[in-house]
Amino acid sequence: MNKTIKATLIYLCFISNIAYAQQQDVATPDKKNIVKINLPALLFKNISLEYERALAKRTSLAVNVHFIPFGILPFQNIFKNITDNSDVKYEQFKLGSFGVVPQFRYYVGKKGALHGFYIGPFISYANYKINLPISYSNDTKTGIFDGKLDAFTGGLQIGAQFKIGKNMSLDWWIFGPNYGSADGELNFSGTLSQVEQDELRRQLEDLKNDAPLKTIRSYSVSSTGASVVAKGPWGGLRGLGFSLGYRF
Repeated sequence: MNKTIKATLIYLCFISNIAYAQQQDVATPDKKNIVKINLPALLFKNISLEYERALAKRTSLAVNVHFIPFGILPFQNIFKNITDNSDVKYEQFKLGSFGVVPQFRYYVGKKGALHGFYIGPFISYANYKINLPISYSNDTKTGIFDGKLDAFTGGLQIGAQFKIGKNMSLDWWIFGPNYGSADGELNFSGTLSQVEQDELRRQLEDLKNDAPLKTIRSYSVSSTGASVVAKGPWGGLRGLGFSLGYRF
């Protein structure tokens, strides 16, 4: 967590210096602020809010905060397609998250900040709470692996923002790949026979091999339960988002 805070401060200092280095007499928009909500994200129970402020003629700073209440998500087949592991009970899978994404934007058009196409380097911190159900004992029992995972990434987003009324705007996230690392642990407590331990080891090995970006570092199984350690690369994509905004 300390590394996340330090990296965030370094990023904010960096973009502040860029803004300060620009000519101070360059005109900025009359309405320099926008608050937004990402509409498609709501389909996934993701409450994604953003504040953007113009810094100079072509630059702005945006900060996004997003939150998913812990529970079963819609469209569970998406997760099934990612891992394609029949031992995971996706209909019982639960997820919750909280994240913060600061972003510096440069608008390429003549209209300047808050108008038209932009490119925006960003950093992202997210904390995930996870309940991962894995079946064992010939699919007659289910172990709930419970825990948390922290992910820290950086990336570059391409988007466009349009004024759609006197005080309204629409921010289109076109494409924003990001890459970094994740760290976390999931634990399951329960009495396991030797046969069940051997079966669960095979299933966790399959899950490790199927995990995107090989994020699962290791696992352990004993007579009293099991654990999974996730530590390694992490990636994502900010895209296909449409945020409705209010300008002031």
